[in-house]
Amino acid sequence: MYLINNMGLNESVDLKKYRSGEELIFAYESGARFSVILLDMQMNELDGIQTANVIRQMDKDCLIIIVTSIIEYAVEGYSIDAYDFVLKPIDQEKFYRVLRKAIKEIQVRANKIYEIRTRDMTKMIRLAEITYFESNRKKVIVHTIDGHYENNESISTVEDKLTQDGFVRISRYYLINVNYIKEIDVKTLVLLSGEELKYSDKYRDKIKSEYMKFMVGEIE
Repeated sequence: MYLINNMGLNESVDLKKYRSGEELIFAYESGARFSVILLDMQMNELDGIQTANVIRQMDKDCLIIIVTSIIEYAVEGYSIDAYDFVLKPIDQEKFYRVLRKAIKEIQVRANKIYEIRTRDMTKMIRLAEITYFESNRKKVIVHTIDGHYENNESISTVEDKLTQDGFVRISRYYLINVNYIKEIDVKTLVLLSGEELKYSDKYRDKIKSEYMKFMVGEIE
């Protein structure tokens, strides 16, 4: 709390402190929601990963930052889609850099959308809710966390629009939101939803490069 209070943020922030993972979970079950959660890995009873697993069932969008003294725990944190991690003893500049990046990400998410236009409707979808685009001839199928929609533009057009927003082409058929990649296998990507999508060899290096950037928190 002291470090955050002394960051000199221009943004207004509402800070809450919980003494345990159980307290945070109870707050979520009571309706509380947070844009960013700082989770210490070493807590009584439920540890940081266990707490995050429960939170993720109720909130897919919050940015979880793992605080730990053990690097292996930081790596394990990506199993719950952790946004970043901070190692103890905490380096103040590193901490400020990670938190400012998270705040920027929240602002970007709030403002960036994808527009679907058909003869019957116009729909706006937040980029953070789109898992991947699938080519369907000269159209795309937009897969989201809540369903899928069809839009009248090619996957190459969508790629040109979104390559700077965390989306990567994996084949002639798919454009993936890197945030939803769980793991990269020999021939397929596994998404957080459990879906497996085949990728082309020509895109392998690009996929791995973008995924590693995401893993170390370099996607802005």
